[in-house]
Amino acid sequence: MVCSLTHHNVIVQLKTIYRIKKDLKKLNTNLFVINKNENFSFQYLLNDFQKVSLDELDKVKLLDRQDTKFVFNQIHLPLILEKIKPFYRILEINKKLVFTYETTYFDTDDFLFYNQHHNENRKRFKVRFRKYSSNNKSFFEIKIKNNKNRTVKKRLLADEMNECLGEQERDLVSAIIGLPGDQLAPKLDLEFSRITLTDNSFNERLTIDTNLSAKNGISSKIFDQLVISEIKQKKYNPKSDLKIQEMRFSKYCMGMLHVNKEIKYNRFKPKLLQINKILTQR
Repeated sequence: MVCSLTHHNVIVQLKTIYRIKKDLKKLNTNLFVINKNENFSFQYLLNDFQKVSLDELDKVKLLDRQDTKFVFNQIHLPLILEKIKPFYRILEINKKLVFTYETTYFDTDDFLFYNQHHNENRKRFKVRFRKYSSNNKSFFEIKIKNNKNRTVKKRLLADEMNECLGEQERDLVSAIIGLPGDQLAPKLDLEFSRITLTDNSFNERLTIDTNLSAKNGISSKIFDQLVISEIKQKKYNPKSDLKIQEMRFSKYCMGMLHVNKEIKYNRFKPKLLQINKILTQR
């Protein structure tokens, strides 16, 4: 009852980054700690959340879902965590609340999947191996954005992160994408830290990613001030309790254009300017 009465207030308070920044100045400075490198220590903020187990979180797997992304500077994260605390529960495994995700993205030599996104194709694919430290499992995953703007994920359990595709992975690529799996090769390694939450009704999942880094064996990029948050729902609900600036954002594409100077990125230029503005906020 209390949550439903406060939905509107939370949405208003988190409406824009500028409002958050204004409110942030009013908070007690003991709410968060910034060290000399301006990295946040927000573990104690997470400890105040009600906890949820991995088995309980599996109620909200959402392999067929609607995604809404938000991108902001990490300076705003403490206030956001404070505001959403009454409405979300945090995943806890073996007393840990923050988990490392390692991902290797595969693409063709002419970057078919990157260009699908860059060219704003309604239907597009991402192919990757991902290791989840939350359960110490690795999966081969094909992420499909369909022409109804829904995200569908198909995956196979993998023994480990691989540099090449096995028979099962190649067969899945062929069946879903219609492309010979041997045309794909690893193009980008990504790593980030993730906080995973679910709303109290177990209808949506919220992820908060920090410490994003990208590398391709030649070049690397660290996005140390950037936070990528994503609400995953069965269908879009604008009344979700997290409401800040929305932005379409692909970790793969953003990482790729920073480590591969030869790749085209004309249509991403406005987004790059937007992200650079976010990164320089104080």
